[in-house]
Amino acid sequence: MTYSIKKYRGAAALSVLSLAALSSAAHAGAEQNYGSQWAWDNNFNNSTINISFGSGSTPNFTVWYNFSSYSLYGYPANIRGWHYGWNPTGDTLFPKQLSATKSIPCTFSYSSGGSSMAGDFAYDMFLRWDNAKSSPQLEVMVWAGNDSWPIGTQTGTSVLTTGGYTFDLWEGYNSAAGYYVYTFIPHGTAGQGNLPTSGSENVDMKTFFNWLQSNRSGSGYYSNSMYLDVVEAGLEITRGNGWAWMGANINAN
Repeated sequence: MTYSIKKYRGAAALSVLSLAALSSAAHAGAEQNYGSQWAWDNNFNNSTINISFGSGSTPNFTVWYNFSSYSLYGYPANIRGWHYGWNPTGDTLFPKQLSATKSIPCTFSYSSGGSSMAGDFAYDMFLRWDNAKSSPQLEVMVWAGNDSWPIGTQTGTSVLTTGGYTFDLWEGYNSAAGYYVYTFIPHGTAGQGNLPTSGSENVDMKTFFNWLQSNRSGSGYYSNSMYLDVVEAGLEITRGNGWAWMGANINAN
């Protein structure tokens, strides 16, 4: 599958990663259904990310892994919707046109432990100009705890406050994937050098889309007439010898 080019700062150098060559047809890693939602051990290039799925009615998982060098190894996630046209639950909440959506309440919490842990706990959303349930035409991310660098450059400082966070905006074109990316990241945390060991992020995603409509609808990349295909809540793993747990619940009205 195709993922954004992300930057991660190691002790010695900044590495730029492109995983556009990954096949969207090969859904590597196990998945588990939780009714309308699902969890997926989304690993890249057959990276060894071990997973145990939790019980209950909402998706949750524990992963453990050992990667000594910086790269983008995977994005195990709790998901609702259609990832590149794939949805093992068959749930029909998404695609959802943003202009007809009043709220998109999303919650996740996380914990982690180990040594040299690096990455970002984040929501990842893919959008299209139609409801075809196909390859993305825009990516919007909302990060929580992280020590990473988003794609592109920072274009806004403290652009909005919600869910206990004040967010900066980064943006840029992912030429390898073929779409633009907006990333909302807690203010001043990019490349901070340590991955938080616990936290949560409970937000209404419509707040972020409303901001984009007011401030980026003239860019040609975003409009509230677009369709939201999926909301994913996961961990982009870029290094570490340890474990992480995540649970999430995703809805839309």
